[in-house]
Amino acid sequence: MLYQFVIRNLRKRPLLNFIKVMGLTLGLSGIIFISLFLKNELAYDTFHSKADRIYRFTTTNPGFLNNTHFARLYNSEQIPDVVDYFPEIESYVRLAPIRGGVMLHNEKYYDINEAFVCDSTFFNVFDAQLVIGNKNTVLNAPGSMVVTKSFAQKVFGNENPVGEVLSIPSGQFYGQQIDFTVKGVMEEFPQNSHFHPDLLTTSSTGPISWWAFSYVLLNKNTNPHHIISGYSNFIALQNDQRIDQSQTQLHLQNIKDIHLHSDKLREIENNGNMVNIYVLAIAAFILLLISISNYASLNLGMAGFNQKFINVNRILGSGRNTNLKYFAIESCCLVLVSLLFTLLIGIATNLFIEKNFNINLLHNNLSLIIFLFVSFGLIGIIAGMQPVLKQNLKRFYQKSDSLVGNNIFVSKGIIITQYTLAIILIASVLIITRQTNFALNNSMGVKEDNILVMEEVHASVQQKFEVFKEELLKHNTIQAVSAMMEPPGGEANDMFEFQLEGQTPPANEQRTNLVGVFPCDYSFANLFNLHFLSGKNFTKDNTDTEGSGEYILNESALHHLGMSTPDEAVGKDFKLQSPAQGIDIPRGKIIGVVKDFHLSSMKKKVNPLVFFKRDQLWLINFVIAYQPGRQKEALSDIKEVWTSLFPAYPFHYESVGSMYRKVYKTELLQARLLTIFTVISLFISSMGLLGISLLMAQQRVKEIGVRKVNGAKVSEILQLLNGGFVKWVA
Repeated sequence: MLYQFVIRNLRKRPLLNFIKVMGLTLGLSGIIFISLFLKNELAYDTFHSKADRIYRFTTTNPGFLNNTHFARLYNSEQIPDVVDYFPEIESYVRLAPIRGGVMLHNEKYYDINEAFVCDSTFFNVFDAQLVIGNKNTVLNAPGSMVVTKSFAQKVFGNENPVGEVLSIPSGQFYGQQIDFTVKGVMEEFPQNSHFHPDLLTTSSTGPISWWAFSYVLLNKNTNPHHIISGYSNFIALQNDQRIDQSQTQLHLQNIKDIHLHSDKLREIENNGNMVNIYVLAIAAFILLLISISNYASLNLGMAGFNQKFINVNRILGSGRNTNLKYFAIESCCLVLVSLLFTLLIGIATNLFIEKNFNINLLHNNLSLIIFLFVSFGLIGIIAGMQPVLKQNLKRFYQKSDSLVGNNIFVSKGIIITQYTLAIILIASVLIITRQTNFALNNSMGVKEDNILVMEEVHASVQQKFEVFKEELLKHNTIQAVSAMMEPPGGEANDMFEFQLEGQTPPANEQRTNLVGVFPCDYSFANLFNLHFLSGKNFTKDNTDTEGSGEYILNESALHHLGMSTPDEAVGKDFKLQSPAQGIDIPRGKIIGVVKDFHLSSMKKKVNPLVFFKRDQLWLINFVIAYQPGRQKEALSDIKEVWTSLFPAYPFHYESVGSMYRKVYKTELLQARLLTIFTVISLFISSMGLLGISLLMAQQRVKEIGVRKVNGAKVSEILQLLNGGFVKWVA
């Protein structure tokens, strides 16, 4: 019998009940996807079965690059000795990035995103699913390679790649071609991994003895602080010195903490941060409060519509539990419908996220989704029973006339609370969005939005940069062409020793006479509109001869070199000492000083940089500015020139704006998610306000009629109905 009354009453007021259902649906949908996203962020690298015991090994030293903390180890050759010294370490693996950006197969070059030379112990430390090959033996031989399924498909098609040879071509980073034999194929690493290699290979030229991301696997129940505290003893023995002479500090970071708690230099990939987690968790809580309070508010406001039903039940002798059962059944119906709508919206939303962000948030999360559904459903059912739970039965029977007014008053307070929470979200969105837009707009070349970058071109391509540039500038779609060592959004961390007129190099071994360097083409400053504080740009036809070198400083370098004004620096003799054998940088003069600019994120301090140009050397990234509004034509011209000059090399490019959006991807994602949830919150609050307004209008129909008969204007009626809401929301 109760079910029939519930269905009848739900059908009797479809708009108000639809508002209830949509409020619950949108609220639950937002909460589910925030929760799934947060779980994904917090679960980075937990898929490794030994994740609790895997630590990244890094060091800092005041005498090495001013105590800079890199994510990789510059003297990674020490790792095997460290493992032998500490019995607490079970195994290790080093990942030395393969540089150059391409691999060679059958005289054709293929782009690689990430690739590493590693130790044969890789699959003993990290979990990776092999499609072909035995993980215990696949990397045992020198020069053995394992490729991902997608990279194997790109290079070899549907053929079995095992036994095929892939090569690192000779070039700037490698003196001669290095060959590797494919021994296995693996699945791609999960999305929530802090690295995603296209291929892994063991060294074919001897032990790893260069920059490498280094990881150690500790024995069970090992305290990493024991290794950290004992590292000074190890260094002292290695260098035959006293323990108190060692300044090197060891840092061990658990692999599960890298994504959210690491912002070192030269990270493998851009990481997230805990601020994003806290902000979204607060947003989810606010969304929960708004959706549930909106539902409770409408139920309280609509309680007066059931007075006849309640009075009839009382006359017929029904007990106190009858009303409780009625509201429970009504709430269950509304909650179940909202759960069904949430399921439909969730599937569609996940398909969109998977297509655009390559994240399947519903995968392997059934238990969490069920928990959220059940928890939210129970909260919704309890909120739907508010009219009974908030009033004792005696008051409900005897003072029903005043109940409607009281409920409207309570609902009004809830609506005001909802808008207060929504305003907090709006303020957060505005602040984060303005900060992110400011950072993007002040990044190099983003305002113009007409600059393309060809990252990490091969050394053979670099040697023909002048020809490439000359051919491009013949097209009227091309505005300027330049080249630089680091790409926009990258990190310029290389430091050289220097000699400056009027300064004597320090006699100690601390290497304090170091300064950051940035090789670039002479047109770099013009293309990116750098602001000169003093001096001039590079001379176009200047040659690499001793005494003719030209150097430009940024403001930070000016102060780092001990000078106070730009004019003081211009004209001084200067020389950089290259750490690479056989490469000499000619002595010359400082010809200009430019205002500091952010090559990387604005969250990072601008480092002292010395800009210099060097023919056919260190110009790894090509930069092309095209005429605004002619992107399609310009791309056609660029591809035509590239194909004619470098037919064997893949043609790839990226816009400067896109590169900086990757740098700020965490902030952008945070802003977008908060914007979505703010819109949802406002929508729910507005629907609740609409529902309460409808209730008030229906309950005051007679009063409105009397006032109209007595000559009241429409504006006066609106002021009567909405004055309170407007006042409190304002």
